[in-house]
Amino acid sequence: MNHLKTFFTNSTKTAGRITNGIYILLRIIVVIMLVDQVWNQHWGNTMLLLLTLILFEIPYFLEKILKIQIPNMLEIILLSFIFSSTVLGELSDFYGYFSMWDTFLHAFSGFLAGGVGFSLVYLLNKNTKTMNLTPLLLAVVSFCFSMTVGVMWEFVEFSADKLLQFDMQKDTIIQQINSVELSKDGNTVYHVPDITRTIIESQNADGKTDKTIIQNGYLDVGIMDTMKDLFVNFIGAVVFSVFGYLYSRNDYQKFTFIKNFIPADCKIKLDN
Repeated sequence: MNHLKTFFTNSTKTAGRITNGIYILLRIIVVIMLVDQVWNQHWGNTMLLLLTLILFEIPYFLEKILKIQIPNMLEIILLSFIFSSTVLGELSDFYGYFSMWDTFLHAFSGFLAGGVGFSLVYLLNKNTKTMNLTPLLLAVVSFCFSMTVGVMWEFVEFSADKLLQFDMQKDTIIQQINSVELSKDGNTVYHVPDITRTIIESQNADGKTDKTIIQNGYLDVGIMDTMKDLFVNFIGAVVFSVFGYLYSRNDYQKFTFIKNFIPADCKIKLDN
C-alpha cells in the first residue's frame, strides 16, 4: 500500500500543494486510461500511456541528479505539456479536433527548451570559480539548445512513424508538386500544379488491388508538418532568447517572470 501511495504522490521535494495535487490527478487519469487500454488490448496506446507515466518522473530525476530546484510554475507547465501532448493530443485526438493544438505545443516547447538552454550554461560550468557569461551568450545558447531539442523531437516522430507505424508526422493535403524525380529531362524540376485528386493503388493480403482516393489534392506524408513544427519551435526559441537576453542584461531586475522557467540553482546572479 505504501508503494502505491508513493507512486501516486511522488513529486519533487520542492513541489507545493497545488503541484502535488496536479501530479496525483494526472497520474490517476493516466492509470485509469491505461487499465482501459490493456483491457481492450490496444497495445500501442498502452505503450504511450506507460511512456507518459515515465515522463511524469522527469522533474523528480532532474532535481535529484542535477541538484537543482525546479520552480512550481515550471513543474506544472512540464506536467501539463506532457499530458497535453500524449494523452490529449495523441490518444484523445486533439491534434485532429483542434488544428492549432500541435502548433501551440511546438511553439511552447520551443519557449520551454529555451529556458533549459538558458540554465544549461551555468549547469555545465557550476564548478567553475569565475565565469564571464554575457547576455548575448546566454541568448545564443538558449536559442541553439531549443532548436536542437526541436530537431531531435522530429527524429523521434520520424522513427515512431517508420518503426512503430504511428502517424506522429501529420499528413497535409497539397495542390502542387515540384519534383526532379518526375522529370523526363534529367536534373530539372517538374511541376504538377492544381492537383484535384490522387489515386493510390495498393495490394491487400488477398493479392487484390485496393484503391484509395484522395480528394482535393495530393497527400504530403509529413514534410509540411515537420517544417511547420520547426518554424513554430523557432518562434518560441526566439521569444525566450529575447526575454532571456533582456532579463540578464538588466541584472535580473526586469522581466522577472523569466524566473518561473529557470531552476533555482541555475539562476546566475539572481540574488543581486
